[in-house]
Amino acid sequence: MEKEPSLKGQHDIAAIKACRNKAIAPRFEIVFAGTYSAGKSMLINALLGQDLLYSSTGHATGIECYIEYAKSSEEERVDLTFLSTSEVQEEVNDRCKTLKLQSVDITQEGAIKKLREQCEKITQEHKGSGKTEKEGEADGLLALLKGFEENREYIDSSNNKTYGMEELNLSNKKAHDYARRGKNSAVLKRIKYYCHYPLLEDGNVLVDLPGIDAPVRRDAELTYRKVEDTNTSAVICVMKADQEGEAMQAEQKLTEAIRENSGIGDRVFYVFNRIDKTWRDPKLKQELDDLISEDFSNTRRGIYETSALLGFWASQLKNISESDDRWGLDTIFKAETSKGSDGVEGTPSFVLEFLDYCDSDKLPVDKFTDIVRRKTQTKNEQYLEIINRYKTSIIEQLIQDSGIQEFSNAITRYLTEEKRPELFANLASDISELCNDLREFYLEERRQWKKKPANIAEMTERDLVQIEKEVWEVGEAFYRQIEEEIKLLVMDSCEDFQHDFNNLRQNMQENLTELIKNFSILDAFANTCRNHRHVTAPLVAILGQAFYDIANGLEDVLVKESEILIVSFFQRLIKRVRKQKYHRQLGNLLLGDDCGIVQDIQDIQIKIIEGVKVLASAECVFYIIESPDLYDYEDSVWLYQFRETLQEASNSRDVKRMVEAEEPIRQLLEIDFQAKFKQTIEVNFGSRIIKMLNKYLLSMAENKRQLIWQQSARARANKRQAIEKEAQAKIDERNQKLREVELKISDYNQAVEGINSCLEAMKLDDYKLGIIPEDNSSVTSILTNTNSVDSNNIPPESASSFDSENDSSATQSYSEINPVESDDSPEPEASANQLARPNYQAAQSESSKKLERGELVEGRVTKVTPDVVVVDLNGTVGLLHIKNVSDAFVKSLPDLFEEAQLIKVMIVTLNDDKGRISLSTKVLENYKGEILENMEQVMADAEARVPKALKKLPKP
Repeated sequence: MEKEPSLKGQHDIAAIKACRNKAIAPRFEIVFAGTYSAGKSMLINALLGQDLLYSSTGHATGIECYIEYAKSSEEERVDLTFLSTSEVQEEVNDRCKTLKLQSVDITQEGAIKKLREQCEKITQEHKGSGKTEKEGEADGLLALLKGFEENREYIDSSNNKTYGMEELNLSNKKAHDYARRGKNSAVLKRIKYYCHYPLLEDGNVLVDLPGIDAPVRRDAELTYRKVEDTNTSAVICVMKADQEGEAMQAEQKLTEAIRENSGIGDRVFYVFNRIDKTWRDPKLKQELDDLISEDFSNTRRGIYETSALLGFWASQLKNISESDDRWGLDTIFKAETSKGSDGVEGTPSFVLEFLDYCDSDKLPVDKFTDIVRRKTQTKNEQYLEIINRYKTSIIEQLIQDSGIQEFSNAITRYLTEEKRPELFANLASDISELCNDLREFYLEERRQWKKKPANIAEMTERDLVQIEKEVWEVGEAFYRQIEEEIKLLVMDSCEDFQHDFNNLRQNMQENLTELIKNFSILDAFANTCRNHRHVTAPLVAILGQAFYDIANGLEDVLVKESEILIVSFFQRLIKRVRKQKYHRQLGNLLLGDDCGIVQDIQDIQIKIIEGVKVLASAECVFYIIESPDLYDYEDSVWLYQFRETLQEASNSRDVKRMVEAEEPIRQLLEIDFQAKFKQTIEVNFGSRIIKMLNKYLLSMAENKRQLIWQQSARARANKRQAIEKEAQAKIDERNQKLREVELKISDYNQAVEGINSCLEAMKLDDYKLGIIPEDNSSVTSILTNTNSVDSNNIPPESASSFDSENDSSATQSYSEINPVESDDSPEPEASANQLARPNYQAAQSESSKKLERGELVEGRVTKVTPDVVVVDLNGTVGLLHIKNVSDAFVKSLPDLFEEAQLIKVMIVTLNDDKGRISLSTKVLENYKGEILENMEQVMADAEARVPKALKKLPKP
């Protein structure tokens, strides 16, 4: 999966790897997690049937304990790993903070002694009363300090050193005792027990971790890290049946963490230990039952209610007799029965729990109540009386009621019988979707490479068909670009054109202002006299001359700026065209020839410039005529002053008197020409330029599109030699890729068969994964040659397109080709003399003699390929090429046509020499793409569309 880029990220590979590792790993860790006093260690002792782990509340339960398999009892051993000095220092700091003591550097001489004295002072202050939390912390700190001092030789400053029991000169039993001592256990980080016990075979490792509410923070964090680790194999969640308060909240947090770990899955056993606490408390029992019903009813592994303490010690008593040691009081419970300073024998915790059991409703009350509640006997004496009376029968009953046997059987069955099959079933389930994707990927990859031509001829022909499609796409792309360029102009969205037009407006405005500013009465008078060859002129003619001079000046500016505007537009257009992919493709297909695209654009530029000059001149002609608005200002001061000055100059016959009216005349000219200028810039000129560009460019684009489409044969001829040279390399690549695919399939099958063999051995046939079958298909390419239709015996050269039969057209000059017919073209006469064609070759039916070019015929589709639809015309075969289906782009013929479909088509080419009848539905369209959107309507109205369709036929 990781070797296939297209499949990366589609599956959680890390999760599948973790699942695989669990299935095949030699090590399977079963983590016991729970609160500090839930009885995890005792539960492990009961499971193994031996007093292995220290189970009393104290720091010893804060150690990581790993119990692994030893092949024989002689190989049983213990490995001890010590904390580092820095870790001891960290714990000293934490405990001092809790006790509100000043921490010390434990490596400094005398520092430990000083701190120990402070701890002893705390314990003395609370002596005699029940042990407080503070006293417990002080005892823990004392044990830590003593352990550090006595084991300093084994403690490294920064590393955790591990020692085998031989290195410590300890036997197996003494190593166990060594780890139990509080001062030693305080500085131990990890203990590994290697025991010869069947349950531990097959890599099973029991892991006892610190309580989730352990007094040392890092101990609790270690447990959570282990529970949340996706590599953890299984979890036994041990909870207290009599839990409440903060401890209950801690258990809820633990169960949430377990359930969120997808790596563990359903490999979780929930155990409610200390169940004996509910035997004498009906309310507590009901609360526990409600909790199990609400939160644990869907647990796959079931719920186990145990009393590890009673079950373990009862199992130990089965091999002990009264005569030997008073039912364990003198042996296995000796540490707890030793007499104190008052000479009274101690009572073991088991004895107390046993007597409570006898006084509960688990046993008949009348049998034991009188003994348990008797005041004249000690607890040990009551214990002995009951055991002596009922002997092993009550021990067996106790073992059964403790739930330990049921739990032990379930764990044993899972680890020895169910674990591996279940892990492999989970692996097969997790990996099945991945395998399905890989399988489909390889099969598709094989199919795709098999589809490619296997010989040079097929490869060449396939690539030549692609060349024809590429030519069509190039013509379409060019037309679409020109269409988009015009659209931007019409929508005022061409920023460059708008920028240039704004420059034209600004320059026109500046020149208008300058012309009016430079207006001179005397210069205008002189120009008028010179133009009319007289020494004087009418005074009103001076004003007319001003109109002429300003209009001419604006015309010069408009022509110049318009030419700059047009040149800039066409420079950008040519640059964008040359950057387009289709232009590079066209040059490649036609060996550097772009079908005159750039030249025609340059020619249109010249025409547009000349046209714009005419527009500018026509626009400025109207500048000479004064605006009607000029006479709407009779009450204006400047107009009154102008009339007075004109009258005085007329009376005195002195033109110099008119100089006084120059400023009013400038104001008059400003008002008049600003209105005309605004009309030109904002209304007339820009829109007329865009219309001119639209007309010339779209017409040129359509002509070029048709011309490019006619270059298919030329492009095929140009590329044939190069394609033939590349064909062998492609065939070699095809064969190499097929070999690579088959190699990957072989690797895949080998891996799957290996997994399936394991599943078969475990009788998990339903989980077996699918292999990839061998490829028995023919090596021959399944490529459909669109230029040959075997079933209809059509010659290979007969199916390119209706406009490529005259290959010589590709060599004609562009000036000789006009593929775009206007709507005004004369309708071709449908006479037999003009349209009749010679008969087809023998391959075609005799009925072809009756067919004519331009005739609408109905036929049945007999075959659909990616590029050609084969149509049976009553015994004669016609070919509907993809180019002739619609004026719009046709993505897929198989999506549009199907075999046996009746369609109406127009005959566009009859060519007896090549045995071809070319058909078209494109000519029947009333608008571009109609056949794609509403073929049913086109077919229904086909007869009515014939006159218009005939006009669209290319010239024969």
